Amino acid sequence: MIDTVLFFVHYALLLFFGITLSVAFSGVRPSKNAVYPLISLFAACAVLQILVFVWLGEDMTWKLYPLITHVPIGITLCFVFRKRITTVFAAIASAYLCCQPANWIGLLSDALFGKEAITHSAQIISLLTVGFLVLRYFALYISELYNKENRNVLIFGSIPLVYYLFDYIMGIYTDFWHNNNRVAAEFLPFFLCIVFMIFCIIYYKEYEQKADAERKEQIIRITAEQQEKEIASIRKSNLETRLLRHDMRLLLNNLALSIEQEDKETSLKLISGYVSNVDAASLHRYCGNDTINYVLTNFEQKCHDSEVKFVTTVSLDELKIDEILFSSILSNALDNALNAQLELPPVNREIKLLLKISNGKLLLSVSNPFRKAPAFANGLPLTDKKGHGYGTQSIRYMTERLGGKCQFILQNDKFILRVII
Repeated sequence: MIDTVLFFVHYALLLFFGITLSVAFSGVRPSKNAVYPLISLFAACAVLQILVFVWLGEDMTWKLYPLITHVPIGITLCFVFRKRITTVFAAIASAYLCCQPANWIGLLSDALFGKEAITHSAQIISLLTVGFLVLRYFALYISELYNKENRNVLIFGSIPLVYYLFDYIMGIYTDFWHNNNRVAAEFLPFFLCIVFMIFCIIYYKEYEQKADAERKEQIIRITAEQQEKEIASIRKSNLETRLLRHDMRLLLNNLALSIEQEDKETSLKLISGYVSNVDAASLHRYCGNDTINYVLTNFEQKCHDSEVKFVTTVSLDELKIDEILFSSILSNALDNALNAQLELPPVNREIKLLLKISNGKLLLSVSNPFRKAPAFANGLPLTDKKGHGYGTQSIRYMTERLGGKCQFILQNDKFILRVII
């Protein structure tokens, strides 16, 4: 009697387990609107299973299980909950795959104890445990995966789908699996090998796309920072211009007064002081491009504040490439050099910049001494500092975007960046 009760409890729980996981994997969230369709689905599948079991026996119930259970689940998910057919197939096959731990534990219990009551009890406990763990920790992620584009669904759903077909063809509709057929035994390893290779290729492409997106995000961030610096420089220049205008009015008043008093010495001092203020407030003209001038003027002030000698050789009338991208390359290169100088004593700090046009090519060279020679990988210097290392990657990426090449080298105790565009 107890064996019969546990038998029906096990199969009722198995049906509930399969429906619940299929619904969860397809992305249907618990709600009042979902309760009645799911209760109706469970009742319909249970009635169909009982009728087939009574009329045709347990063996035929298993053979017709996809028709009397999985098809109603699929129809409900497709037409009631509006799920894609690929999502539904993958969800049902994945739920079927999750039944295998309970089946294996049942086989283990049967082999150890040989009693149906213990076997069914072990399977019931296994189904409850696996169901809780899957619903609690995995269902959300799997449902998100199966509700993405069809390509992702087919990739990740291929293993449970193939296992579903394999198990029915080899184990239920035929006896190939039970008879130790070599072809049947080797099929799953063969398929896993193929899927692994495909997955590696797709994962690599996805990784490259993600890395490319991160580089673009880095460029946007650097560009925005560069624009903020330029805006700050412009605001500072405008403020100094307003102050000079104010000083000009005071100067003219004082100058007029000193002239009236024929005080030549005071007049000359006033004029000399004002000229010095004008020179200090004026933007250093390194080249004919205002953006480059803003970058270099701002950086020169940084070097002055950090006690770094900044030596420039700039010969550039106009910039024929994207000045925002190039100014980001220049700013990034100079900031990296400045960070390296802060590790040295002030007496050894020096940054040399060469920027010119030669034979129709734009040449940029930034060199500086270093405290510790960096290691290199794929031509890029490595750093173990958290949050650093993106600058050199961005320089290479932006240089390539502009159709140029860059090179990071160590030469004569100097770290040198060379860019040719």
